[in-house]
Amino acid sequence: MLYSINPVHVLVADDTGELAMAAPHKTIPKPEPGEERLEFLADLVGYHLRRASIRDMQGMSAALESLSLRAVPLSVLLMIVENPGISAADICRAIGLKRANIVSILAELEQRGLFLREADPNDNRVQKLFPTRTGKELSAEALERLKDHEDHLLCALSGSERAELRRLLMKVWQGDEGD
Repeated sequence: MLYSINPVHVLVADDTGELAMAAPHKTIPKPEPGEERLEFLADLVGYHLRRASIRDMQGMSAALESLSLRAVPLSVLLMIVENPGISAADICRAIGLKRANIVSILAELEQRGLFLREADPNDNRVQKLFPTRTGKELSAEALERLKDHEDHLLCALSGSERAELRRLLMKVWQGDEGD
């Protein structure tokens, strides 16, 4: 049966192809605030991913706020710390960042003294990025806070469930178009 908030009359064709007026759809009363129907979203993985992502990002923002860091700049800093001498182009490729977006992120991190640039001896157009002690210390503190945040976020999951969640999420974002 079709449902709608407002009754609507619909023309339908019968077995002979003749058009006839169908009975109006059943009207559903408007839900009270906090009683909205969500069951139509229950089978949509994207809906659950988005809700989990919102919860994760809110907690991550709170965990990093006093360090004056956000998620993407932290990802860039971690790439520099874990891959000394990496180039901006390599960071973009590795974490799926557009090259136009990394310029302001690097400027912000450099202004804070979190990394240094050195010209690539083989190609003067390329700059190699190296973490400073401050950058290493800040990234270590941020990682500890993020681990605490994730422990809180995922407290309902066992260790094996967390591993399975990571594996499945990686499978989704790495994608396989079935080519």
